[in-house]
Amino acid sequence: MQSRKKLNDDRRIRIEAHLYKIAMHPITGFGILLTLILGLPILGILLAGYSLPTHLTIFSISIEPGEASISWLTVGILTVLITIALTPLIWRFLHFPAPTKDQSLRRKDFPWWGWIAFLWVAGSWLLAWARFSWFEPWQPHTFPLLWFGYILALNAFTHQRSGHCLLLDRPRFLGHLFLLSAGFWWTFEYLNQFVKNWHYVNLPETSHFEYILHTSIAFSTVLPSVLSTYEWLATIPRLTRPFGNWHPLSWMNDQSIGWLFFSSGSIGLGMIGIWPTALFPLLWLCPLCLLLGIQFIRKKKTCVHELAQGDWRPLVLSALAALVCGFWWELWNVYSLVHWEYTIPYVHAFKLFEMPIVGYAGYVPFGILCLAVTEAAVGISKESPIDNGTPKKAT
Repeated sequence: MQSRKKLNDDRRIRIEAHLYKIAMHPITGFGILLTLILGLPILGILLAGYSLPTHLTIFSISIEPGEASISWLTVGILTVLITIALTPLIWRFLHFPAPTKDQSLRRKDFPWWGWIAFLWVAGSWLLAWARFSWFEPWQPHTFPLLWFGYILALNAFTHQRSGHCLLLDRPRFLGHLFLLSAGFWWTFEYLNQFVKNWHYVNLPETSHFEYILHTSIAFSTVLPSVLSTYEWLATIPRLTRPFGNWHPLSWMNDQSIGWLFFSSGSIGLGMIGIWPTALFPLLWLCPLCLLLGIQFIRKKKTCVHELAQGDWRPLVLSALAALVCGFWWELWNVYSLVHWEYTIPYVHAFKLFEMPIVGYAGYVPFGILCLAVTEAAVGISKESPIDNGTPKKAT
């Protein structure tokens, strides 16, 4: 009897260990996240008794415009809130002593392949904005050309400043980022079917397979672009030193914060399906809250945990990286044949390129989400582009 009981106990322990391993695997976390993102807006609509959006599918991008409007009260309130949020960061940056030369990273020769990247970007830019008759069959597909060149150029800048870069040091992880990025952006295209904040113009008529292939290639550049920019910014001491040891938020280590993130993200996504016009900003906040909540609950380290030690660099640099990429996304988009246009409620005014100025605030949580997704994927790739929340630098 005792030997049988011991065998049963051993079997139970092995089963529990196996189940724990499955629960802690990054794929499990992403599976939970994807299920919630896909299902919660629909659940909200069904509970409210409303009709689902027409032609709602996972692999679909919007071609019909939504409703753009302007409310000066909303613009004013959002401007004040954004200013209040950014003022401490700007104040800290401006009043922190600039590093001396010996504190900066030693510059190295600019790599030869960086010059190829410049020519690549310049040529792609010309092809995207011009309308050469001989290039007409490929004119709709200039977006990935531009961003492949951008990624190569940013890796060259990073290598010049630190001697390291994603492309040379962690090429397999960079390749995984391309694959992850395609699915990552498809989720935003899915959520956009509820809020209809942007739509695409001049899409070519292709088969369904070609449509998914071409758009997935374009979407695959998002995470590599943001993370390559993030690593480059991390080599600039003027940006990193002010935020490496700032106000610690010790409560960020509290497990209950994870449940707060999870519940707020879940409720917000459900309400997007019910009130998409009023709550469209939650499109950029809720996926981040959900992912952070899932990682907290699963006791996985995230970029926001660094705030407990007063390290704000991961959040500041990732947000700034997305803003840098956002500028180039919007600039290169504006005169391209296939491009996107915005129809944003309440704040559709004062546009920079196609994007209303207030809309650029969405790049801040989006950049943090890009970093959080990358961190969560570390267990899949086995190669991390970050070291304790901050990109690896030269020794």
